Amino acid sequence: MPRFLPLFALVAIVSSPALAADQQAGHLRGALLTAEMASPARLSELRGQGYSAIVLALDDDSPAGRQADRHGAQRVAEAGFELWYWIEITRCPTLADAHPRWMASLQGHEEWRRYFPDFPNAQPGEVVKNYPWTPILYQETFDAQAARVKELLAARPAAKGIMLNDLQGPPSACGCGNAVCRWTADYGPIKTATPLDEDAAGRFVAVVKKLAGHGVEVIPVWTTECEAHDIDGLCAGVGCYRGICWKAYSRQLRHVAEESDRLGALLLYKEFGQDTKTYPQPAAWVGHALRSFQIMPPKNGGPAVEPQRLVAVLQGWDVSPDELAAQKKQAETAGAAGWVVGFAKIDQSWSPRIITAR
Repeated sequence: MPRFLPLFALVAIVSSPALAADQQAGHLRGALLTAEMASPARLSELRGQGYSAIVLALDDDSPAGRQADRHGAQRVAEAGFELWYWIEITRCPTLADAHPRWMASLQGHEEWRRYFPDFPNAQPGEVVKNYPWTPILYQETFDAQAARVKELLAARPAAKGIMLNDLQGPPSACGCGNAVCRWTADYGPIKTATPLDEDAAGRFVAVVKKLAGHGVEVIPVWTTECEAHDIDGLCAGVGCYRGICWKAYSRQLRHVAEESDRLGALLLYKEFGQDTKTYPQPAAWVGHALRSFQIMPPKNGGPAVEPQRLVAVLQGWDVSPDELAAQKKQAETAGAAGWVVGFAKIDQSWSPRIITAR
């Protein structure tokens, strides 16, 4: 993979006053787009709105997908933006379809069934899986995802940095149904792949750093756990907040924080059901969740992660301009190390599937 940018790109980057100011401040001001979304007109619009980096979502490794990403990266460089890549890790339909045994499971609590009331019960010798979530908490998926990242990067131009999303378990990890319950791959005895230790995510970041090469920043994007007020709503009565969830989360986060100077925080406040009257200000959960990285881990056996080490990943789809502005304000007030707005939807959907578990 070439480790250089064309001369026109270097000139464009150096000559951008907005980008230079952001680099000096150490803050990321990014927009997450697909290559198709990164048209010259859209890039010009984003430049005028103060964005300094474009984060291209990589997924399709077909010849057509690789070509589209290369052309998109060229347009980004010509427009004078920093080029970053976004790679979704755990939510991977390709791996889930090819290896259904590598998917996380829905064992333990069954409150998730309120979203799928007609879904049948698993019979002896079967297990309910969480499609299409294939977490790197198994040896098989760890190796397959590392190989997938290597292939994606090898076919694209070099970038300033890489953001790795969803290095944890799937939504509703314990079976409660809460989209931010991510602490495990199997909350139950049935295993259909080889479990790894709590340092798996940290080790995966280390592998990608080697693949990316010197000078490329790798930012793991982490999702918080549930809130105390979720017990009667999103957790459906399950005592997740005071249970094992935050404890396991904090142990896993320790290894990720030791591996990376900056972390991303996935703060999709509407997608995660946190746009409620619980928070008096618009998008106030964004600031609350950022501060939780500093408050919650020390209460649960882990180290604090200060807000200035966090890049807030904000919801840019299905929101109004005022709602987006409120999210940015919350991130900045909390002291985050910048933000990335997901104009390309960050899909967090899931559904149950039954497979045979021998």
